[in-house]
Amino acid sequence: MSDAGSASTRSARPRPSPALTYASRVGLIALAGGLFRLAFLYRQPLWRDEAFTAVVVRRPLDDMLAAVAHDSAPPLHYLLEYVIAQAGDAPWLLRLVSALAGMALIPLVAALARRIRGDAAGVWAAAFVAVLPAAVVASRDARMYALDATLVVAAVLSLWRALERPTIGRWVAYVVVASAAIWTDYFAVFAVAAMLAGAWRLRPPRRTLAVAAIWSAAALASIAPWVLAAPEQFAHGQVPFWVEPLGVKTVGGTLVQLVSGPPIDPGIPFKLPLQALQVVAIFCGAAALLPLVRGWRRLGVRERQAASFCAVAGGAGVLLLALVSVWRPVLEARYASVLWPPLFALAGVGLALASRRAGAWLLVGLALPSLALSVAITHPETDRLVPAIEARLGPHDLIDAYPTQYLLLLREGDDALRGHLHVVSTDVPWFWGTAAYPPGAILSSVPADVRANGGRILRVAEPEDPTPVLPGGYRPVEQVCEVRVCLTVYDPAG
Repeated sequence: MSDAGSASTRSARPRPSPALTYASRVGLIALAGGLFRLAFLYRQPLWRDEAFTAVVVRRPLDDMLAAVAHDSAPPLHYLLEYVIAQAGDAPWLLRLVSALAGMALIPLVAALARRIRGDAAGVWAAAFVAVLPAAVVASRDARMYALDATLVVAAVLSLWRALERPTIGRWVAYVVVASAAIWTDYFAVFAVAAMLAGAWRLRPPRRTLAVAAIWSAAALASIAPWVLAAPEQFAHGQVPFWVEPLGVKTVGGTLVQLVSGPPIDPGIPFKLPLQALQVVAIFCGAAALLPLVRGWRRLGVRERQAASFCAVAGGAGVLLLALVSVWRPVLEARYASVLWPPLFALAGVGLALASRRAGAWLLVGLALPSLALSVAITHPETDRLVPAIEARLGPHDLIDAYPTQYLLLLREGDDALRGHLHVVSTDVPWFWGTAAYPPGAILSSVPADVRANGGRILRVAEPEDPTPVLPGGYRPVEQVCEVRVCLTVYDPAG
C-alpha cells in the first residue's frame, strides 16, 4: 500500500474523543444529583414542620411575615417559598427551593475540594454530595436547612477567594452570601464564626484577617432590622425547648444523622431494612475520610492548610452548637446540618486518595440508602386520613388534632373540616407552629355543646402521642390508621 493510501486510511479512522473537562464532569454529576432529588419530590407526604411552611405561604405577604416573626426563623426562605406558592401549593412545588439548593450544593462542595487537592478531589466530592443520604433527604423538605447549607458553603468559598485576593468585589460577594445565610437560618451565625476562625489556617496577612472580621461583622449586623421587628422569637428562649439535653446520645445521634439522614420512626414500613441501610451509609461516610487521615502527612503544606480551613469551617460551628447546648440544648441534626457541609469537601479528598474501585463501592453504599429513603414512606400519611374524617364528620362533631397533626389537617382539609378542627389542650408550646394557628384553634377542654348535642370526638394523632382527656362517658368505637397516624372516633355513652 502506498504512503498516500496509508495516510488516507489513518485519516479515516475515528479519532478518540477528548476527555471530559472538570467542569463537564462536575456539571453532569450535579445534573444527575439534581434529577435524583427532583424525581422523588412528590413521593413523601408533608410532615408537620413542612405543614407550617405550607400554611403560612398561602397567606397574604404581611400576614405571612407576621406569623414567621412569631415563630423561630428569619424570613428569607419563606419569602422564596411565597414566590413559588403563587404558582401552586403542591408538595413538590413547596420542596422545589430545597431541591434546587441541594443541586447547587454539589458543585460548591466540589469547588472546595478542588482547592484542596485538584480536579480529582473535586469530582469525587461532587459524587459524594450527590448521593449522600442526609443531603438527599434535606433536599426534599420544604424547610430552610438545605438552602442554608448551600449558602454556608458558598460563603466559605467566597471568603476563601477574598482572602486570596482581597478585592472589593470579592468582599461584597462574601458579605452578601453570608448575610443571605443568616437571613435564612440563625444558626448560620455559628457558621460565619467558624469560617472566620478557620481563616488563619490559610495564613493570610493580619491586615486581611482584620478586614475579613469587619466584613463578617457586617454580615452579622445585617439581620438587626429583622431581630428588632421580631422580638417575640427571642421570648421563646424563656420556655422549655424540645431538644434533649447535651449527652452522649445527643452528640452521637447528631453525628450519625449528618450522614444517614433522620432516624426511622416506629411504625414505618420496612423500618429494619431502612435502618440497616443507614448503618451502611454511616460506615461508608466514615470510610471516605480514612484515606485522608492516613495520608495526611503526604499532603503538601498548602494542601494541609486548605484541608484544615475546611475542617474548622465545618467542624467548629457544630462544636459551638454543642457548647451552647451546655446552657441551652440546641444540638440537633437539622440545626447542625447547616454548619457541617464544608466537611464534605474532605470526604472528596479522601475518596480521591483511595483506589477508584474502593471509592466507587463507597458511593454505591451511600446511593442505595438514599434511593431507599426516597422511595419509602417515612412521614405520617395524614393526607390519606382526610377522606375518612370528612366521611364521618357530623354537624356537632369535634376534630381534636394533636399538635403533630393540626397544621397538616388545616392544610389538607376543606372548609367544613377546618371549621370543626381544634387542638384540645391546656398547653401547646410554640414549637408546634402555633404562630400559624388561626384564632380559637386551641381549646382548653371539649366544649359543653358538643356533648349536649350528641357530638362525637374525632381524634387524630400519631401512635405515641398522649391519650386525650375526654369528658366522662366517651368511648372509642372505631379506628382508622395510615402510616404513623390514626383517626379514633369517640362516641358519647347512651
